[in-house]
Amino acid sequence: MKPLGKVLQQADLISSEQVEIALKEQTQVAGLRLGEILVLHGWLKQETADFFSQEWPAFVEQKPKQPLGKYLEEAGLLNEHQIITILAEQPQNKLLFGELAVLKGWLKPTTIKFFLENFALESQLHQQEEISNNHRSAQKELHLKMVVPQQNNFKISNPIEYSVFTFNSGEQESAGLGVSSLSTIELFKLDEIASCPKALLAEVQFWTDGQPTLTEKICQLLAESPNHIAAGAEAAIVNQVVQTYLINNWETQVAAEHLQEIHERMLHNQQCDPLSLLEMYQQIWQEGELPTEDSLEQAELLHLGLIIQEQDKLKLGNRIYQAVFNRNWVNLELEKILSASLANTTISPANNFNASNLIARPESRITKRFLILLAIAGLMVCGSGLMFFGLNVFKWLQVEITFKRGNVLLQQGDYQQAIAKYNNLLKFDSNYYQSWTNRGYALAGLKDYNQMLESCTTATIINPEAVYAWNCKGEALYNLKQYQEAIAAFDKAIILNSKDPVFWINKTEVLLALKQPDAALNTINQGIELLKQIWEVEHKDANAKELAIAFSYQGKVLLQKQDYEGSLKAYEQALKYNNQYFVALRGKGIALQGLKQDDQAIAQFYFLLDHHQLTDTQKAEVWYYLGLSLCKFQQTEKANVAFDKALKLKPNYQPAKRGKETCAKVIY
Repeated sequence: MKPLGKVLQQADLISSEQVEIALKEQTQVAGLRLGEILVLHGWLKQETADFFSQEWPAFVEQKPKQPLGKYLEEAGLLNEHQIITILAEQPQNKLLFGELAVLKGWLKPTTIKFFLENFALESQLHQQEEISNNHRSAQKELHLKMVVPQQNNFKISNPIEYSVFTFNSGEQESAGLGVSSLSTIELFKLDEIASCPKALLAEVQFWTDGQPTLTEKICQLLAESPNHIAAGAEAAIVNQVVQTYLINNWETQVAAEHLQEIHERMLHNQQCDPLSLLEMYQQIWQEGELPTEDSLEQAELLHLGLIIQEQDKLKLGNRIYQAVFNRNWVNLELEKILSASLANTTISPANNFNASNLIARPESRITKRFLILLAIAGLMVCGSGLMFFGLNVFKWLQVEITFKRGNVLLQQGDYQQAIAKYNNLLKFDSNYYQSWTNRGYALAGLKDYNQMLESCTTATIINPEAVYAWNCKGEALYNLKQYQEAIAAFDKAIILNSKDPVFWINKTEVLLALKQPDAALNTINQGIELLKQIWEVEHKDANAKELAIAFSYQGKVLLQKQDYEGSLKAYEQALKYNNQYFVALRGKGIALQGLKQDDQAIAQFYFLLDHHQLTDTQKAEVWYYLGLSLCKFQQTEKANVAFDKALKLKPNYQPAKRGKETCAKVIY
């Protein structure tokens, strides 16, 4: 059996240069087969690679032989619709099957000749050529089992097939070409530069599939060539022109302006989200075809010509588009968009602290505190050991892109879609622990803490050193009120990375829930020290906000210890780093209440209501605390008004109800 590369070259499906590139890459990437590399480059369809690597030897030895169209369909070189179209036009054109396939630009003459020689079909075709003109086409169709004899005439064997291949086939072909073959030959004087102008035009159409702009551009380039094109040299000459002036370095080629425009319109589309366009186009590359749908993305891709519609299926466009806008291109552009999206949300590498990742009480979990997990995506870009054992290069890239897309959706708060992305990724690689972890955070966004716990626990089982998975597990346990188990999870994260302030502060929250303020104070002080070290190196706004949050936690711990003076200092320290931080502003008022400085507390709460943009929940809290101070200040009427406003904003706010009833008891 001949090597795959040799067979494909003899069939004129790939060039020697492409084989050379693929073989070189094969030595650099262990485990990849030649056919896989050719498919990854977009030089070959997957079914074509499978046919020649797996089925070819059996078909060559097969007896009796099948019709030529059957082999071409099995190899993915012609589809069913193309075969039916050829058979439908044979009676009028009086041409052989292969001849029509070449004239339509669907296959090269050398490819047809290769199949005929290797399957010993040439003698059959020569025999058919000797049949009279009145019967030749009909006899060939009988051989291909598309017609059956009926008395002295022939009829179509299947009415459905008849309706398919007789429906406007001539109009469709004419529309696809834009200009007729004869007018194109005359316009560009192809008969003067080529011995067989029709064969030359067929080679052009093989690449363009009749796309008018590309067809005219290639014909223009051929017409400008000083060399005469001899019979039999059409395929090589057209291939050289296409590769040299259109495909290779298409971003800068003057002749490839049309391709540059498509690239620009794809990535800066005014009708659709470019990310959605790329994802649909990528899916067609993956699946080979998709069912038609009524969507803007489909309409735009059809308008651009990157895909075509055949009956009720969407398929890839012409060979030039496939060569330029191939799998590598779409994956790279997806990578760029997703990386740009994440760049706006990914705070830091693993060692840095992200305030939004802190545990929040379930009833006030309204902020996106999951972004620290997105740092994993940043690590992946740097290639820090994200290994995908058992996956080929293309699937590895799919996993990476799917992961980043999931992270963008997570950051945007689209938790259901993020979970769907992570689930798809896990179908590729169920051991991808980062996906299990971020899936857990998406479930947290849905407040499904039981499934969050299962997902994050799975990540820790797959990789016991997955530090953020332990943090995720701790958060789930905290929200399930399993505080001792949560402490154990955060301790594990701290053991793995004691320099990350997030884990210390999350542990502080659990210790507060356990009413262990002394242990909580030691823990939060550790977090503050780590943040100060970061602040000394990086004086950034983000660092300042993180310190504001940490000092606010310290103030909260000191409130629990009833050290109101120390708590007030902690909150004032927090406000030095972020004078707009609601928790510190509110905490300052509560500390003043503890110090029995209710006049100052009242002023603080009014200041907060008058000068800050607050959510309804935040306003309800402030009105409640204001009511407590007004009550202590013996302003009962105003206190009741404050409690009523709190209840109007938050009807089931029990502390406000109790405050109104007693107008005396302060609840911290």
